[in-house]
Amino acid sequence: MVKAVKAAAKAVKSPHAETVRKAVAAPMLEVPEPKLTWMNKSRQWGVRVKPGKKGLTLGSLNVGIYGEIPMDWPDQTRNPRGAIGRKGMPPVGYMLRSKSQVWADSAADLYEEAIQRRWAPATDVPWNTVKPLPDDLERAVCQVNTELSQYANVEIEVISAWQHQMVYGYHEVKQYLATAGFDAARHYEVFRKRALINGGGLGLEGPGQVNRMILESRGGWTEAVVYLVLVRGLLTQTILRYLERYASNEAESFIYRNVLQDKARLMTYGLDHLKFAIAHNEDQKQIVATLLAIGDGLFIRDFNDPVLREALAIIFGGSIDGARGAGMDVYHDMMRAYISTHLEYCQWLDVPRRVPERLEQYAPQD
Repeated sequence: MVKAVKAAAKAVKSPHAETVRKAVAAPMLEVPEPKLTWMNKSRQWGVRVKPGKKGLTLGSLNVGIYGEIPMDWPDQTRNPRGAIGRKGMPPVGYMLRSKSQVWADSAADLYEEAIQRRWAPATDVPWNTVKPLPDDLERAVCQVNTELSQYANVEIEVISAWQHQMVYGYHEVKQYLATAGFDAARHYEVFRKRALINGGGLGLEGPGQVNRMILESRGGWTEAVVYLVLVRGLLTQTILRYLERYASNEAESFIYRNVLQDKARLMTYGLDHLKFAIAHNEDQKQIVATLLAIGDGLFIRDFNDPVLREALAIIFGGSIDGARGAGMDVYHDMMRAYISTHLEYCQWLDVPRRVPERLEQYAPQD
């Protein structure tokens, strides 16, 4: 009781006491009568989407008018597909407003797979399996991971730069690309960690001609995809596949295997998108062929730089001495696999393609 009296006395002396007294003495604020006019605003009411075997997936929501995905999306606001737009909303100014500029039928499924197959470099990689390596081998591993981290950083930048230019009518693509950007950030992280965990460090910056080619693509997202997937993406995927075979420990094997899994999704999206773009634009096939021909020169500049080639050969051969024989043989085999797959993808897209003279040694022999 004594405590309560003291607390009341303290409250009376508080600088806020007068404000409280006035608020209590004032008449009650009038609450406006709710209009509820918004309750009748829906383009389609009564929708009940049932979860399937894989749960309530992003793609399963495409029912009724909510599954109508037009070839052009003139609405430049952030209005969700299927909602009623509010009049007078200022346009955001999206650059990519046509389905053929962004779409891939696989986008919704790739989004689901990406969020279900997340992995964390900090805790999922068995870092304890990394043991000291011979100096030449450790330096080679660190150099390769340095360049792979560069590739991942370019992916982060180019995906984020184009994603925000896409209208909300094609949200499946925007959502998948959000996961692809996160994948790239994870790859940047994990490659740096491998370079810094075993007494080594980051190596030499790569020549970066293809990096600039991807980042400076200004013709549209489809142009960026040509370089990001058909050129750089496929080469990275091929390198990772061979690195997994020649991993020095379980940690490296885990890293390369899981990054490959993530890269496969981006490759699938890219190829599906190019196929869709070509099918809906009569000039797109030749545009892709021209872009590849232009890109050959910059790709060859990177290819002529010996740093990545030598580092990979050391890894494949187990040492500098091993690189001179078996290591270079494996490297050449890897490049043949890259060129062969690249040509297969171009054939699937029905894009005419000629292997540049500098790379003809790796072309399939008829």
